[in-house]
Amino acid sequence: MLHSFIQFRRRSHVSLALLSAAIISLAIFASSVQAQTYTQLYNFPGGSKGLQPGDIVVTPDGSILGAAFYGSYSSSLLFNYTGGKETVLHRFPEAYGYEPAFPQGLLLSKNGDTLYGTTQYGGKENGMCAGGTGCGVAFSYDLTTGKYNTLHEFEASSGDGAGPVGTQVLDSAGDLYGLTNGGGTYGGTFYEITAAGTEKVLYNFGPAPDGMYPGSGLVNHGGNYYGVTIEGGANTCYNGSCGTVFKVTPLGKETVLYSFTGGSDGLNPYELVGDSQGNMYGLSKTQDNTTAAIFEINAAGDFSIAYNGSYVSQIAFIIMGTDGNLYASSSGGDVSSGAPTGFGQILRLTPTGDGNGTVTVLHEFDNTDGSMLNPFQDLVLHGGMLYGTTNYGGSSGDGVLYKLKP
Repeated sequence: MLHSFIQFRRRSHVSLALLSAAIISLAIFASSVQAQTYTQLYNFPGGSKGLQPGDIVVTPDGSILGAAFYGSYSSSLLFNYTGGKETVLHRFPEAYGYEPAFPQGLLLSKNGDTLYGTTQYGGKENGMCAGGTGCGVAFSYDLTTGKYNTLHEFEASSGDGAGPVGTQVLDSAGDLYGLTNGGGTYGGTFYEITAAGTEKVLYNFGPAPDGMYPGSGLVNHGGNYYGVTIEGGANTCYNGSCGTVFKVTPLGKETVLYSFTGGSDGLNPYELVGDSQGNMYGLSKTQDNTTAAIFEINAAGDFSIAYNGSYVSQIAFIIMGTDGNLYASSSGGDVSSGAPTGFGQILRLTPTGDGNGTVTVLHEFDNTDGSMLNPFQDLVLHGGMLYGTTNYGGSSGDGVLYKLKP
């Protein structure tokens, strides 16, 4: 049975009750600047061409690849946007039962000719995963030949993982490393898929005080991999164990670097991002399921709170810029635009220490140009530009693709 985190990642309609009314007054900033920086590239029309896009990557030639639902949310597709036109690359068939096999964690090969990714559902149905939907797959798509290939179907049985999460890491030998949220002997796995197509479970997470149920993809630094687990660790929180940050070697030796306490550091971390210098930032939650803090940690396990100021509860996901700033997709905005807390924003955050930081609103959505009532990981930096998607809004209400000059 997959852990409940998988349900958190589904792009379904989410109640706005979790958004705090206290953040409303923070949302109104200079809209005149936005018009000079924001470009709406494409309105998804829904139906067979897709809706609720996400998980994009930008190719060296500037094409934008991503995933979207199609039809009645029961199936999903891969798309290519280039030259003002969307092309459907591949359609995933409906998974067993009613669950979607939504592609996630899209990753380009170094030469840019192969797209890798996973799905949380789909694949073999063996009774081991919820709803009869299959336990997820890892796949590749050859952008030159247009050929789709299933690399591995996760099974949960015999120690295999289930429900892959986040973005895999591709090493110089062509091997993929990734995480599953469930399966394994206890609470998720760290796996390798070799260039020859063989999958190996390198580490099984849990039980506490080890981490359990990885919550996002991997950060690669210095030949090792770093990530977070939603549960496990040395401390107990109101809903169980509090979660961890971990390091794991390519051979599967794992070390817990930090155990969350549920205090000012939050609990149940669900994202970790990093740069080439080994600086890593992540997000943890409050008991009310909003973001509690942006934390910072290095490869040695030195932990601090990077930002927990007024905007923190709005922030859903972050990426790291090459300029030392963090960029975030957030809920919130101008309530006069018609949504209870606005239609979402793009933020730039510069941490200044001790949980403080300078926050700049780069764009505020008004629904006609997109809406992020349920933000997810949707930002990519490429060539000095931010590219992203919204899951709602635009001319059809089915989401948009955009770029933004920070």
